[in-house]
Amino acid sequence: MRKKTVAALLAVMALMMAGCGNAIPDLTDEQLQEVGEYTAMLLLSHDVNYKSRLVDVETLVTEEPETPQETPAPEETPAPENVGMDPTEDTPVIDMTGEQDSGAQSELSLEEALGLPEQLILTYTGYEITDSYPQDASVEEYFTVDAGDGNKLLVLNFTLQNQGEGTETADIGEQKPLIRVSVNGISVNSLATFLSNDLTLYKDELDPNESREVVILAEYEAISLQDVAGVEIIVKNGERNTTISLK
Repeated sequence: MRKKTVAALLAVMALMMAGCGNAIPDLTDEQLQEVGEYTAMLLLSHDVNYKSRLVDVETLVTEEPETPQETPAPEETPAPENVGMDPTEDTPVIDMTGEQDSGAQSELSLEEALGLPEQLILTYTGYEITDSYPQDASVEEYFTVDAGDGNKLLVLNFTLQNQGEGTETADIGEQKPLIRVSVNGISVNSLATFLSNDLTLYKDELDPNESREVVILAEYEAISLQDVAGVEIIVKNGERNTTISLK
């Protein structure tokens, strides 16, 4: 079939070229190449085994652009409920609740907090509320302490005794302790006076078995001392701190 087709085409071309009775015109090399290419295309178009590389535009299927896929969010891994070790027989569980009592007071005695020698003993003998101290001051008294208007003095009385066999020296003034007095929960600083028996500044020697009357003074509003339910002394003397309940 292919041979017959080729023969027919060649015959047609020969007739066309000799149709007018004229001689076959001379062709240039370029024209000869074009005729050859055209002839080859005609031959190939009748070949059933030939598939043209030309594509019909209408047969193209327009591809839709791909929609970018969203990256899935990473899944959150739940935190483990128990991070530490589980208590076992080999892992002791320590209870710290009993060690958080910050209000615990030192068990130092008043003598220890004031830095007195072991042989000197302080004994609380009571308190008095007054407008001035000493109340029975004579002309021989150089110093007295008076309460301000609307105030009263709280006088705490102590006996300081030397129970040792030798002379002992009490030197509280040199240490300069901070002493506060608390009445019914109301706390004030003790008064520093020039009284010879002021315990907060006391300095003197005591012979064996000798005793002295000493005091601590504090000033309050008169209304605060109408009903005294409790009295405390708070001493801060360097690292020696204590709270002593007197009533």
